[in-house]
Amino acid sequence: MDCFVLVTTSLVFILLCGVAKLSYSIWLKPKWQQRLLKQQGIRGRAYNLLVGDMKEFIKQITEAWSKPITLCHQIVPRVDPFTHDNVQKYGKISFCWTGTRPRLIIKDPELMKEVLANKQGHFQKPPLNPIILVLCRGITTLEGEQWSKRRRLINPAFHLEKLKGMIPRFSVSCGQMIEQWKEMATSQSSCEIDV
Repeated sequence: MDCFVLVTTSLVFILLCGVAKLSYSIWLKPKWQQRLLKQQGIRGRAYNLLVGDMKEFIKQITEAWSKPITLCHQIVPRVDPFTHDNVQKYGKISFCWTGTRPRLIIKDPELMKEVLANKQGHFQKPPLNPIILVLCRGITTLEGEQWSKRRRLINPAFHLEKLKGMIPRFSVSCGQMIEQWKEMATSQSSCEIDV
């Protein structure tokens, strides 16, 4: 009888620990993170249990892609309507939810520069799909010391003087491409070019 009570008590304790851990990860922690972000003056959408903003994201993408694209330079509402809407409603520094994780949206160039130049590892990149990691192993997928080392190696290629030296090559390449497009357009009454 004592063994049965001990096993039952242990199972109840394990079950309560599991429920506590689950409720912390799917409700308490996201709500706490939301409160911390709002205390820092960062506005955003309210947390929805488990799904975050995924339903709204899918709805806006489907709606934007169902309409024909207009011939204008305002492509952001078409390409990323969710982020565009979030920035319009909550400002250039805002947040949204990817499941139970908040995602910070930064549209301020100076802060973007600070995040991208971060060498201490304070800013983490969102988790990537393992398939992406297999297909590409560039600087965008690296973290920490590996990222810092790789960035140091490629940084000299992007100095202003080197880029200025490449302008004639850029110009020739663009000119050749435009000539090819003109030839395609004149040889046919209309043509479609995949850019």
